[in-house]
Amino acid sequence: MTVMMSAPIDQEDEEVLVPHADLPENNHQPMEVVAQPETANDVESQPVVDPPQTRFTWRIDNFTRLNTKKLYSEVFVVGTYKWRVLIFPKGNNVDYLSMYLDVADSTSLPYGWSRYAQFSLAIVNQIHNKFSVRKDTQH
Repeated sequence: MTVMMSAPIDQEDEEVLVPHADLPENNHQPMEVVAQPETANDVESQPVVDPPQTRFTWRIDNFTRLNTKKLYSEVFVVGTYKWRVLIFPKGNNVDYLSMYLDVADSTSLPYGWSRYAQFSLAIVNQIHNKFSVRKDTQH
C-alpha cells in the first residue's frame, strides 16, 4: 500500500517576487536554455516489455451444492507472482456470488507491498450460457 500526503501548509515552499532594478524597462528577462543530456533512465529509452500473461481455469463441480462461506482456488503463478481466486458462493455482504483475485502469498510479503494487475474474471454457466459473465479490470 502506498500513501501519499501533501506537506502541511506551514511547511510549503514560499516564492517571493522581488523587482530587480537592473532589468531593462521593456520587462524582457534574459533566459538561458540548457539541454539536458539523455540518460539511460529516460522513459523513452526503456525497452517495452510485455507483461506476463496466463489463463487459469477453475472448474467447480456441483456449485449449487456448495455449503461454505468462502472458497479458494489452487495457487497459480503469473510471472513471479502467486495468485489464487477467492469466491463467496452466497455473496460477500450481498445476495449473489462474489469473486476476487487474491494475492496468494500476502502474509509473507514485506510491510507496504503493492502489486498492479490487469485481469479478467469470468463465470461460465454450463447449463444456461446466457448467465455467463466476464469482467475486465485492473487493480
